[in-house]
Amino acid sequence: MTPTLVVAISLVIFLALVWWKGRGAILGMLDKRSDDIRRQIDEAKRLREEAEKLYADIAKKQQEAAQTAADMVKEAQAQAIRIERDAEAALEQTIARRREQALEKIAQAEAEAMRQVRARAVDVAIEATRAVLAEDMAGAQGQAAIDAAIAELPQRLN
Repeated sequence: MTPTLVVAISLVIFLALVWWKGRGAILGMLDKRSDDIRRQIDEAKRLREEAEKLYADIAKKQQEAAQTAADMVKEAQAQAIRIERDAEAALEQTIARRREQALEKIAQAEAEAMRQVRARAVDVAIEATRAVLAEDMAGAQGQAAIDAAIAELPQRLN
């Protein structure tokens, strides 16, 4: 027997004893390690499913938010159009009211002008009548007309 063969046989016997005595501990450690790895894989799967669920929820909420924003923009545009129409109507009413007021002021000014023209015409006519009567009543002929008028006065008053 050579020393190499003895060492080889010793090694095999040693490994067989280690395997026979330590097999339970080694397999227990390997089983424990595989159980830990399995738990970690299960935890990773669970976390991934949660992450996917959260992602789906966030995507849905994002889509809803985008839709809500689009609806708000549409509503704001519609409201702006309504406000614009209301403002135009109010402006038209204000313009019509001011036009009416201006026409009333013009009519009042025309009436005042006509009244002033008539008053001035009456004043001119009275002045002209005075001048004509003063001219006609000057002298003896005028005095005779005044005396005749005074004589007729009592008859006209009765």
